[in-house]
Amino acid sequence: MSLSELFLLVVLWLHVLAATAWVGGSIFYLLALAPGLRMTPDVPSALSTIIGVEFRTVVVTSIMVLVATGAILAFDRLTEVEPPYAATLGVKVILSVWMFLLVRDREQHLRVLKAFQDPPTPPATTAGRLVAAVSGYNTLVVLGILVLLLSVAMDALFEIELRTE
Repeated sequence: MSLSELFLLVVLWLHVLAATAWVGGSIFYLLALAPGLRMTPDVPSALSTIIGVEFRTVVVTSIMVLVATGAILAFDRLTEVEPPYAATLGVKVILSVWMFLLVRDREQHLRVLKAFQDPPTPPATTAGRLVAAVSGYNTLVVLGILVLLLSVAMDALFEIELRTE
């Protein structure tokens, strides 16, 4: 294994680790932690806020690692792939940017934390319901799962191309 191949292996490992931390942590947060905190009224809301702030550190770190390693991997792979791979990568990048936008500011993050503590009030308008449907924490988790699925598809496309050369 050459030094450049070892470097790319480490970059790929860091990319997968960051994606796993963010998406896996989000799934745990959504399906286990948040419901548990809601069902335990004697847990102070400050604890939920502290957990959210600490998890945000994981998310921000993951985003930085994903952007850096994703750029390296994209430049490496785009020199050797066919249009289906590039198109899948394009969709993955668009969904990833959407995810990044969902967690972009602290106020939005604190609103998400508060939403887990308070019962939600449904938006009054159709437009408000549509915005709520595509901007909530559930959307973030679904997008993360889709991005991971696209990553697996990209890996399969890359392997297929290697075998057909």
